[in-house]
Amino acid sequence: MNIKQLNQLPITDFLSKIGIEPSYKRGENQWYVSPIREPEHSPSFKVNTSINRWYDYGLMQGGKLFDLAERLYPNQEASSLIEKLNSLFLFEQQIPNPSLKDKPIWQSVTEKPVNAAAITINEIKPLGNNLAITSYLESRGIPVEIARPYCKEVYYQLDDRKYFAVGFENRSGGYELRNPNFKGSSSPKDITHIDNGGKSICVVEGFMDFLSLLTLQKNEHPIRSDFLILNSVALADRSLNILEGYRSIFLYLDHDNAGRKTQEKYQSAGLKTVDASIIYKQYKDVNDYLVSQKSSQKEVKKQQTFKKSGGLHL
Repeated sequence: MNIKQLNQLPITDFLSKIGIEPSYKRGENQWYVSPIREPEHSPSFKVNTSINRWYDYGLMQGGKLFDLAERLYPNQEASSLIEKLNSLFLFEQQIPNPSLKDKPIWQSVTEKPVNAAAITINEIKPLGNNLAITSYLESRGIPVEIARPYCKEVYYQLDDRKYFAVGFENRSGGYELRNPNFKGSSSPKDITHIDNGGKSICVVEGFMDFLSLLTLQKNEHPIRSDFLILNSVALADRSLNILEGYRSIFLYLDHDNAGRKTQEKYQSAGLKTVDASIIYKQYKDVNDYLVSQKSSQKEVKKQQTFKKSGGLHL
């Protein structure tokens, strides 16, 4: 089967074959804990079986079966991925569903999950009250004094369960939420523009990368550039009118397909971009690079301490 034929096969069957089952079903929609993002507490990944399309509300992106397979196996070439999918569906009959042709695709990406659990924010506090949140930031290589001007402690609720996370506010009042077990956001989801009065701007995908840049530049000259945090590459279009006003645009995007496509989008729009990701070319993103740098520094200090002590005396 080619890509077109594979896209006719049920997405729910594909997920089942790789061991992913729905958390619950509501009519023609099946809800899953997202298989293409970090672990979450509440299902926000939907498959509409009527039109055979998936949609991830955390990423605000969706598509067909092969689009999903590319997200699940990002390091595989298209040819090997086609071969993998064919092996999964080796004994499936290739019978396309004619009813799909009469269904408008846009329904799968515009309707809201009415029955899905929504995040309710109960309380917002300054950073420094919750040791667990502070420890989480430190585990990502970010000192609390760097994060404090931009982040809050957010205490939120999913159904009848209560949680807390470090929160980063977007321009519409929603919060990006992160803790060791959860990556999500409260509504409304939007980009964040930090205006320092600069003539240049740094663009990052998420706020952890933004805080990582600040941490890396902590001992350097004062930061004079502005920042734009996408909070999701799916929101890149919302940033175009902001970026048009800058003389230089430095892109600190992830080293993956989504990052490359976002860079191409900006270039196609005629923006004056500079690919700054060469700084961390061997790492996935800025935060991955920061954590690696912190680990190296700890190892150097450990070796220096060992040498000063004269080593082991047996």
